Amino acid sequence: MSGPLNISMKSKLQFKLFPAFAEFLLKNKIREFTEAQLNYMFEVDFPILKYYDLSIYTKDQLIDLSVPSDKEFLKAVIDNKLDHYLDDAIKKWETNQLPNITRDQLVVEDITLATYVRKKALTTFISYYTSDISIVIELIKEIDDYFHETTSRSFQTYINIHNEKLSEINITLKKHESELLEAQEIASFGSFEWDLIGESSSFTPQVYKIFEMEETSNLADFLEFVHPGDREKLKGSINKALKGEEDYECEYRYRKNGKEKVLWSKGIVNFKDNVAVSMIGTVMDITDRHYILQRLERNEVLYKQAQKLTHIGNWTWDLETGKINFSEELFRIHGLNLNEEISFERFKSFIHPDDAENVTEQLNFSIQTKKPHTIDLRIIREDGSIRIIRRNVEVLVDEIGKPYKVLGTGQDITKEILLNNEIKERKEKLAELNLALEQKNLALERSNKELTSFSYIASHDLQEPLRKIKTFSNIILEKEPNLSDEGKECFERIMLSAGRMQKLIEDLLSFSRTQLYESTLKEIDLNLILTEIKNLHSESIKEGNLKISYDKLPVINAVAFQIQQLFENIIGNSIKYSIPGKRTEIEISSSLVNGKQLNFISSNNPQQNDDYFKISFSDNGIGFDQKYSEKIFEIFQRLHSKSEYSGTGIGLSICKKIVENHNGFITAVGEPNKGATFIIYLPA
Repeated sequence: MSGPLNISMKSKLQFKLFPAFAEFLLKNKIREFTEAQLNYMFEVDFPILKYYDLSIYTKDQLIDLSVPSDKEFLKAVIDNKLDHYLDDAIKKWETNQLPNITRDQLVVEDITLATYVRKKALTTFISYYTSDISIVIELIKEIDDYFHETTSRSFQTYINIHNEKLSEINITLKKHESELLEAQEIASFGSFEWDLIGESSSFTPQVYKIFEMEETSNLADFLEFVHPGDREKLKGSINKALKGEEDYECEYRYRKNGKEKVLWSKGIVNFKDNVAVSMIGTVMDITDRHYILQRLERNEVLYKQAQKLTHIGNWTWDLETGKINFSEELFRIHGLNLNEEISFERFKSFIHPDDAENVTEQLNFSIQTKKPHTIDLRIIREDGSIRIIRRNVEVLVDEIGKPYKVLGTGQDITKEILLNNEIKERKEKLAELNLALEQKNLALERSNKELTSFSYIASHDLQEPLRKIKTFSNIILEKEPNLSDEGKECFERIMLSAGRMQKLIEDLLSFSRTQLYESTLKEIDLNLILTEIKNLHSESIKEGNLKISYDKLPVINAVAFQIQQLFENIIGNSIKYSIPGKRTEIEISSSLVNGKQLNFISSNNPQQNDDYFKISFSDNGIGFDQKYSEKIFEIFQRLHSKSEYSGTGIGLSICKKIVENHNGFITAVGEPNKGATFIIYLPA
């Protein structure tokens, strides 16, 4: 027989979601997709790999060699031309055009593992493509459809190829007995006739090869090479056959020369006068098939684990028999025993009464129209608890279009729904808070406007009468010579009180202005600010009544006029509270400190900066008791009477507000008659 083999099983492979997923892989994940397949391929150890020396390539080289093939596959998916792609691949196999190997060197395990590797790589990357469970389920179904078709065609081709081979062997067997031995060797299959009473036993060469022996041996010697765990099972099967209780058939493990095989033997015992005289049978090396089945079983376990992790179970409903089958995870979702039989009435009884009518309508719709549907419903478990299930339903039809089976999945989305409801509630609460904040902002804006109006009134309307009081009082004092001494004293007190009131208004205006923090910060040199302040006090410095000394101060980002006022107020405070008759000495220093080491800062402001400029103003004035270190920064707070020291008690409050405007801190340390130190921390 020659030429391509005809394959009867064919289907048109057209998909809805698979092409878009393939395009995503081609554009975004082609190398990772190829690498994943290579990794899985080496994990499962393809039999075909023994025909290739891959040790001469690096991993990247193998990826580079494999990428074109994967691109060809993905492009075929994108163009919905998998039929052509699969036909071409099978044709190359049939016509012996596979690179480096013959078509007969492909074994069943190669077909199974090739399908497994590519399918596993595809499903691995689904999570990168989408998190929509309905798309995931449909995409997995389309991938399964393709690989079912691939497996079907491949196995049909494999069978056809081997049938062709067997046909050739059968023709040859008619002419030569030796051809039978060749067929046994191809199939790893041997035959024997065991003489139970004499020494005329016969074994085909393949039996010797399977058992890896050069000559026959007795049963006891043979059993030494059978796996200890299978010896009793094998002996029991042989003994039952020799007693005529049943035919001999056993699967067992066989160890020799450091290798372990799985063998399957079957035989029939011949009796003469109720005495077993011979056994005719076969032995077959089924190691490859055994491990393929093991892998399939492991895959089934992994599939069940995946269902458990994702809380997705599946069910089938046979419309002819009415039988419904649940997966293990679906039993768990419904809180049922795994061995419970599910009838259609039992199936309906789980549904919450308020959802039952809608669920029934959707199910009937799918059966009548053959269209799938998705629905969220509530179920009542055996313990009375309620779960929310997302159910996907699909109907299978036979060759004449009659529905015969319903397939479905059920995912427990209770936590997801509860979480979404909680998020919704929080959003509503946040909206309420935002509305309240907006209202407070409007109130604050009104307050700022009122404060601006007050500032205008204070600076103009309130100060104007005071200026007139002072002016007219001064005119009376100068132009009225007949005033008594008591009258003059009264006018002097009027002028002094008006001056104090004017000073108080000016200080209040200064304090209110510190509430308005300019958003634009500029670089300012603190040394230049101190130079200007020293110029203001140049006369006192020349006369020797004042000494201001300082190290080089830093350049900071700040509002210039506020820092100017800050320094003037602190230095002015030191001059005001100097010891009479003693030269006022003010020493200013600066350093860089770590904010996390400042405990008082950390406790008041968990979001403090990493570094701060520490600027200290120390004087030799009258000082203060340390217990008043916080009080002196409060507005209108004074430690001395007006007769002792002038002032309104606002100056240090302004200092504190300016420092806070710059996200800084201010503290004070004092000791009576030994001076005071004001320490400012400004973010570096």
